[in-house]
This record gives sequence, structure tokens and C-alpha cells, in this order.
Amino acid sequence: MLQNTASLGVFWLFVGFRRGKLAFYKNLNASASATFTNVAFCDASKNPGSVPDERFYAGLVDAFATWLRH
Repeated sequence: MLQNTASLGVFWLFVGFRRGKLAFYKNLNASASATFTNVAFCDASKNPGSVPDERFYAGLVDAFATWLRH
């Protein structure tokens, strides 16, 4: 589904909080069989409350901005 939506202009951003099972999303582009230009991962750390707001929101916005430039 992620790859199929790339041509539709859909951007997916996965945010990891604490210790989740999001390694799959974090490592999507490590796959040799596919590249996901419309998918990004933002790691909010094991303690999201300790992440300064500016850094958290920059992680979200920067990933989206990078995708828009493609």
C-alpha cells in the first residue's frame, strides 16, 4: 500500500514513541527490492516528553519538506 500510493501524492510519516515495533518502518528504504520516497520515520525517542518541541516538530516538517521537493 505504501508503494502504491507514491504516485497518488500521498505522504506517510510514522512517528516512533517509546519502544515500539516500528523498526520495519524505520528501515523501509534499506530494502533492495523497493524504494519508498513517500515514507518517512520520525523517532520521538524512548522518552517523548524529554524531546524539545522544536526538535520534534522539525523532524516532522523536515521529512515532509524533503518529500515535497521531489
